[in-house]
Amino acid sequence: MIWLSVICVIFFLLTVFLIIKIILMKKDIAGIGDKLNEKLKADTNTLITVNGKDKTVCRLAADINEQLKVLRKQRLKYEQGDSELKNAIANISHDLRTPLTAIAGYLDLLEKEQKSRDAERYVAIIKNRTATLKQLAADLFRYSVITSPDYDSPKERLSVNSVLEECIASQYNALRQAGITPEIHIPESTVYCDINRVALNRIISNLIENAIKYSDGDFSVRLTEQGEITLSNTAAKLTTIEVNKLFDRFYTVENARKSTGLGLSIAKILLEQSGGTIGAEYAKNKLTLRISLPVNI
Repeated sequence: MIWLSVICVIFFLLTVFLIIKIILMKKDIAGIGDKLNEKLKADTNTLITVNGKDKTVCRLAADINEQLKVLRKQRLKYEQGDSELKNAIANISHDLRTPLTAIAGYLDLLEKEQKSRDAERYVAIIKNRTATLKQLAADLFRYSVITSPDYDSPKERLSVNSVLEECIASQYNALRQAGITPEIHIPESTVYCDINRVALNRIISNLIENAIKYSDGDFSVRLTEQGEITLSNTAAKLTTIEVNKLFDRFYTVENARKSTGLGLSIAKILLEQSGGTIGAEYAKNKLTLRISLPVNI
């Protein structure tokens, strides 16, 4: 009986020891998790430390620290590369704009000259491609500006109704030329939003231009009193994969050859900088772009 009691006491003590050890290990691992989240959110060179002396936990912390060092190097390389890319984009767009303006001017003069039918066709093609290049240069410059760390977008209280109406009116000729009669649903009550006017104008205009590129002949826009703008059109040639990539910079689908691939990317960046959100849905050949604005009631 004495030996049995001794064994029970030893077993009890061992169990208590293991429970305490497990609790301490769980506490250390939870602490490592919290510190890891802090390191990932903050740009810091400090490493994860643990108070416990368990070899397994210490080894885990050491392995995570090694991965953090690798991650920081990759992040630094990415940030440097991204900064260089943005500077290159700004320089390229600036270098393109001057000669393209000159080319467009000479093309306007050439159009006034007497030409053969073939020459007229060639001039029209060159003018069309030049306009596409000018749009690309403008989008490149705009993209480099809004992604710059120094970019400031002062906000003001705006009537979304008015800005939306202005944007639709400015794009009305382009819609008509594409054979599109838009369906417009705007509430009578004014929807106010705290946002930069130029940014909101650019966001909506880019979305309408996108609809013109991909529409099969229809287009509808709806504004709700909650500040949600929905733009939808039939686009049978699109695929779900293409729709999921619409907001990627420089991405263009095959049937949008005049696109620079930056319009929706710029719209998304401007909207997120303003505190809004944007998303795309595709069902039954219908493309729907839905944006939510930071409404000021």
